Amino acid sequence: MTRNLPATCDVAVIGGGMAGMATAARLQARGMSTVVVEGHTTPGGCAGFYRRKGFSFDVGATTLVDFAPGGVGAELLVSVGLPPVEGEALPGYLAWLPDRVVTLHRDLEAWHRERLRAFGDSPAHRAFWAFLDRLALTFWEASRAGIRLPLRGLRDVVHDLHALGPSNLLLARHLGSTLGDALRRFGLRHDLPLVGLLSMLAEDTVHNVVDRAPLIAWAAAPSASTAAPATSGSRPRAAPSAPRRW
Repeated sequence: MTRNLPATCDVAVIGGGMAGMATAARLQARGMSTVVVEGHTTPGGCAGFYRRKGFSFDVGATTLVDFAPGGVGAELLVSVGLPPVEGEALPGYLAWLPDRVVTLHRDLEAWHRERLRAFGDSPAHRAFWAFLDRLALTFWEASRAGIRLPLRGLRDVVHDLHALGPSNLLLARHLGSTLGDALRRFGLRHDLPLVGLLSMLAEDTVHNVVDRAPLIAWAAAPSASTAAPATSGSRPRAAPSAPRRW
């Protein structure tokens, strides 16, 4: 469909997902004319939806995060001249697994206690969570600093090294690892309740199973770890069951 397209524009954005729409909005705020080209019938990408027989189905993310002052979402709204999101910070949400219910608390200390209660307090579990916490905090802060991926040149390399900081450079070796690799590293790949929760979060954040979910992308996703800034202006989620493919 080519209806309503202008004869010319300053920038054509390919893809009407969240990144494409945000890019177009930022460019327009800077005075540039844009056209967003989307192959599907609705915008939104992984945060979009579709309708079948009178029902609406989400195809990906259903929550908005980090809209508190200073957050990534808040910065986007300010940059494009939109008012802040009205809402209150939520305490967390529930994950319904086949044999237990886990509360993903917004409060870090509460979440640390809950995950040990729900999945075990062994040295392997503690080491696994500490590893994920460090990844989450490091790469979430790097994303707020504007880390650039994929790397397109020396300037991007220098920028990303600065965003990570010298003490975290060794973590970059995990760029090719998956969430499943991390579980195997700590001997927890066959811990079905733990894998069930992580599978649900992987499907929700990076839309893949644990053995294909990129570890860094998953760890930096806001709902993957409450080490990231908490949700504001969204609603709690509940998973009816763990994903079938563990």
